[in-house]
Amino acid sequence: MSNFKRYNQDNAPQSSVDTLAEVNKQFGFVPNLMAYMAESPVLLKAYKALGELFAASTLNKTEQQVVLMTINRFHDCRYCMSGHTKVSELSGVDMNAIYAIRDDQPIDDCKFGALRGFTQKLVEQRGNVSQAQLNSLYLAGYNQETVLEIVAAAAYKTMSNYTNHIVGTELDGAFQDKKWVPVNER
Repeated sequence: MSNFKRYNQDNAPQSSVDTLAEVNKQFGFVPNLMAYMAESPVLLKAYKALGELFAASTLNKTEQQVVLMTINRFHDCRYCMSGHTKVSELSGVDMNAIYAIRDDQPIDDCKFGALRGFTQKLVEQRGNVSQAQLNSLYLAGYNQETVLEIVAAAAYKTMSNYTNHIVGTELDGAFQDKKWVPVNER
């Protein structure tokens, strides 16, 4: 599909080397997504920084993954659906919510369902959400800060999802057991 190069610490542009080293230390390997992102130190650094900022948001680990997986699902990003499923599993996230998103099923937990629904509308409508949609999120116990954190998550996932589509990122071995195929292709 593309001729994009997958880099490592030995052959990456100099401005990406330190970031790749940090990623390798954090995960024990450099995920293929970030190896491709290394072509652009700006994208690589922005993606890493925004991911760290979102991880420190007011949302708990399950809520964060509900938001991220919903955006991955909207963009049909096979790489990120697989990777986030594995990360969720290793982080003790409520896997019922994750598998509901993967399989296009309702989430049993009402609060997570409201979060998923709002996130879906936010990305579908490109941020043009109604007051009623905001109110539904607020009634579930979230607030204006949550809304803006979801906007940050949308920017974060757009970076990865679009990169994966453009470069054709191969699934890492660490994520193979969580490979995702859309429901309509099963």
